[in-house]
Amino acid sequence: MDVLHVIHQFAPETRGGSESYVFDVAQRQRALGLDVQVLTGSMQARDAIVVEDHVVDGLPVHRLHRDDLYFDHHAKMWHPEVEHRFGELLQHWRPKLLHVHHWLRLTCNLVEIAWRHGVPAVVTLHDYWTSCPRAFRRRRDDAACRRELSPTSCGDCVPRYGHEPPGEIAAGIELFRDHFRAELSLARRVFVAVGSTADLLAATTGVPRDRYDVLPLGYRPRFPGQARSSAPAAGQPFRFAFWGGVGRHKGVGVLLEAFARLHAVAPGRGELHILGAIETPEYAAELHGAAHGLPVVFHGAFTADQLRAVAPHAGVFPSTCLETFGLVLDECFELGLPCITSDLGALPERAGAAGLCTRAGDAADLAAAMTRLRDEPGLWQRLVANAPPPPPGLDAHVATLLTHYAEARSAPARDWFAGPVEARRRVWFLLKQRESALGRVVPPGGPQY
Repeated sequence: MDVLHVIHQFAPETRGGSESYVFDVAQRQRALGLDVQVLTGSMQARDAIVVEDHVVDGLPVHRLHRDDLYFDHHAKMWHPEVEHRFGELLQHWRPKLLHVHHWLRLTCNLVEIAWRHGVPAVVTLHDYWTSCPRAFRRRRDDAACRRELSPTSCGDCVPRYGHEPPGEIAAGIELFRDHFRAELSLARRVFVAVGSTADLLAATTGVPRDRYDVLPLGYRPRFPGQARSSAPAAGQPFRFAFWGGVGRHKGVGVLLEAFARLHAVAPGRGELHILGAIETPEYAAELHGAAHGLPVVFHGAFTADQLRAVAPHAGVFPSTCLETFGLVLDECFELGLPCITSDLGALPERAGAAGLCTRAGDAADLAAAMTRLRDEPGLWQRLVANAPPPPPGLDAHVATLLTHYAEARSAPARDWFAGPVEARRRVWFLLKQRESALGRVVPPGGPQY
């Protein structure tokens, strides 16, 4: 095997931006004659660790199912049996290079395992998981977070079961931090899509800034050969659209509140289309309740053709988290549309003068921007004219990746700034978790004999 891509989830189980990127890159690499395969985690547990083999549009995909509860929890990131099984797979497949895109639902020491087996590894960071046990640098009160990763900064915010003593919480945060410092230290290359992501990661984790290489993601056009969108006609309702994964951190609740304000002032002059699967039934019920009585259409999971058929006049992406790239912007600009974003992360950086920027989580500010875009003469055309140049095409991006792969395989390993976490420390933490859980379930007086 030439390249093994590893990611936390993949089609057909999920179809988000990271999955689309890995699929596109892997297919292009296979078209060049490389033996490229994907190992993915799964949201579905099994009674025992199992790897199921699939083929997704000609691409070999191996889906690993964990055997435990709550395996997305940061304090359960290491799994000894997954570590063992992954090592066996590396021995069997013998990839020339490992490309890690995520650790979630697998185990937190993938690069370390590859290093032990003599397989060079590179990493692409698609989010802030390596710096945040909540993954999105978004605190419990929904505020974007730029704090240092530490027990002091994170102790009141990390996900928890509810019974853990403070010492266990602190130890879990420190173990999380040290695992990912080790992973990025052992990796031959660490890619991020924009410089601001590297700046924030370096400032919050202690990983040196020069360990991050800025490599914009390649883009496969979704609408090749199709005409760009037209400006809304006079008297026509303005069609706002959000598309992508519909999670709470994407700000869709704020968007509905803003659209309700818009509709209350000028009923009949706008529509809102929401395209994408909603993360949980509970959140779906919440969003549908907020949309009751409004001209809002929930389309669910969608294809590029279905997005095109909606014929939106603008994309609205009011994320309340710090986005690291946002492929939706490339789709938006390919369609010939302006956008509205929040002021967090890479979205305003990438949109530049082609979009309006609003305060994250502020429905009134978002409603004002939507009103401007709908009503201000010439604004739509000015924003569209300022669309940034497209990102590198997929062929150019893959060529650059292959150059990095070759360097990662041939160049001497970089000096470590953090070594692997000791196995006994991981086991000690598992025992600590066991004891605190037993303290809640064992009856008074201890076990009954």
